[in-house]
Amino acid sequence: MAKSNMEKRVLKTEPKLNVDLNAEQKEVAKLIYEHDIVFILGTFGTGKSLTATHTALTMFRKKQFNKIWITRPIIKNNLGILPGSIDEKLNPYIYPLVQNLEVCQGKELTQKMRDAGLIEIMPLDVCKGVTFMDSIVIVDEFQDMKMADFRTICSRLGKTSKMIFCGSIEQIDASIGHHSCIHEIQKLRKWPKVGYKVLESDHRNLIVRELFNYLENNGTTEEGNS
Repeated sequence: MAKSNMEKRVLKTEPKLNVDLNAEQKEVAKLIYEHDIVFILGTFGTGKSLTATHTALTMFRKKQFNKIWITRPIIKNNLGILPGSIDEKLNPYIYPLVQNLEVCQGKELTQKMRDAGLIEIMPLDVCKGVTFMDSIVIVDEFQDMKMADFRTICSRLGKTSKMIFCGSIEQIDASIGHHSCIHEIQKLRKWPKVGYKVLESDHRNLIVRELFNYLENNGTTEEGNS
């Protein structure tokens, strides 16, 4: 039997990217090395997608995978009526994904890899006919997928690939609501055959969370002062 990329080569040193992972994000990276399917959950600003992107790029540079695929559901799909090519239509939707790649390794290298087909970014619907071989796959914003979509994307996973799901139960699109697959996925939290981690560290400006807390407490602080 032919050896997978994971068995062919393991570098002694870690490839260097432009950002470092914190302690809990490194725990996620470890889970990705250990499992073929990993779920990263957490509220906004916890670095879910960045952690997945960082780990995917690291494993790609170690030659453990031949390609990085990144996909996400597009809510209220209106791509067909937008002007321009498919790439021009997708640009507003995939910008956060591209931004994470550029944060990790810069704009020039990211574009070079995309031009060479080493990184593919596409909407979820386009993945239905794809089989992911020798690839690491990031499914971003998976809270906006229904269970049928979740089954579809999972069934694309080849034997020599890994799939990382990033999502937040607090950010489910209103059009999806209780149909979100994330409610069912939480049942996998203690299943040992997948990786599952909820990130807690907030990397955004702290005033944002304080603002939301203030509004939720009807204009009072936690101490009860207005």
